[in-house]
Amino acid sequence: MQNTAKLYYQTSFPASARLIILHPNFESQHLLLIDILSRGHSPLIVTLQTPGSGLVELWQLLSDVLVDSGSKPLEALTDKTTVEKAAQITLKALKPLEPVTLVLDAFDCLQGDAVAEWLIQVAAGLRGESQIVLGTRRLPVDVLKAAADTPALTGKVALYPTDDSRMLIDYLVLPADHKLLEVYAHGPGQAFVNGRMIEQWDGVLPRSLFFYLVDRGMTTRDEIFRTFWPELNVREATNVFHVTKRKVSEILGFDLTVYWSGFYRISSDIDLQYDVVRFGEYVQNSAVADDDEAMLMLQNAIHLYRGRFLSTMNAPWIETRGEDLRSTYIDALSSLAHLYEKHSEWPSALGLYQRATAIQPHREDLVRGIMQMYKELGQPERAVAAFDRLATSLKRDLSVNPDKRTVELLDQIRVKPSRKGD
Repeated sequence: MQNTAKLYYQTSFPASARLIILHPNFESQHLLLIDILSRGHSPLIVTLQTPGSGLVELWQLLSDVLVDSGSKPLEALTDKTTVEKAAQITLKALKPLEPVTLVLDAFDCLQGDAVAEWLIQVAAGLRGESQIVLGTRRLPVDVLKAAADTPALTGKVALYPTDDSRMLIDYLVLPADHKLLEVYAHGPGQAFVNGRMIEQWDGVLPRSLFFYLVDRGMTTRDEIFRTFWPELNVREATNVFHVTKRKVSEILGFDLTVYWSGFYRISSDIDLQYDVVRFGEYVQNSAVADDDEAMLMLQNAIHLYRGRFLSTMNAPWIETRGEDLRSTYIDALSSLAHLYEKHSEWPSALGLYQRATAIQPHREDLVRGIMQMYKELGQPERAVAAFDRLATSLKRDLSVNPDKRTVELLDQIRVKPSRKGD
């Protein structure tokens, strides 16, 4: 799985871009940086640490990095130094290092128009194969707007990596009037409108109702009332519901739902990208796909599962939905493990079985998978240890013994420890 992901982002690297923004939703940005910095350019890595920093703080950090690389420090900024002059000083300092890769890590710590203006002017002035790379967890909208107004950067700004199948959307190609709503409910729960994270929900209730409506897709008023306000009469619940729904619309900047034929539905003019729906589709479709396609679908599904459903929120409907999704996730791990096992990729299959049993340690089919993989790898003692752990936990937690099939596999391993001994 790791090799597949690495091949993916290596082959999609935007080598011709002047300004590269690491996709905020790509979890392992350090892997991207390792790959980028191995491409032979002179590396300069500036790591921001203090939120709210401006051009002055960035300037000092960049100057220190230049000195550490054996170059001269940047000329000091003064009250009379314009942003244009600061960009010229920077380009002059970078010239001896060309081609250079300047990495501004944790770029979202920086604030101010001066930073964006300086960045755009430096990027526009780079020569040859030199590049600037931004590591960030928030889409730098101000930088993108400024870049769009800079002819020298036309076609030279890239979001990296992008892949719709992994919900790594290329925001740079969206039409101006597009309503893209990304919702990630696996884990703490996040939502983005055209790449901008929603950070202020104005209370628990608007956030809860938002995720409920998105997750249901289509629901009745009665279902909503029973879920959120079972103790209120219809009139009271109606008032609270409409006030809360209006608040959700204000937060998003558009109406989330429309009412039609007795149901509240997600508005058809919204491009909704929901990780839970995509996750379920991958798992379901993998069951009827050929092996190669099924493996890719299951890998994508597992990638999208980033933790317990809405882990920062508590409600009965969340707990019920979360249990269903966790069960599906375990099935995805097991199904992919079976495919790896079928193709004799024992270590990969073993890792997946182990991930699944970490969540459901009492599932004997998963433990049998672990035992079988250890057998194939010539490690019978570990297979026996896996059986012993299972037997102990079953007796302690459920007062039962392992299934006959599990015991029979143990006997086979003890008689014939591994294929390597054949």
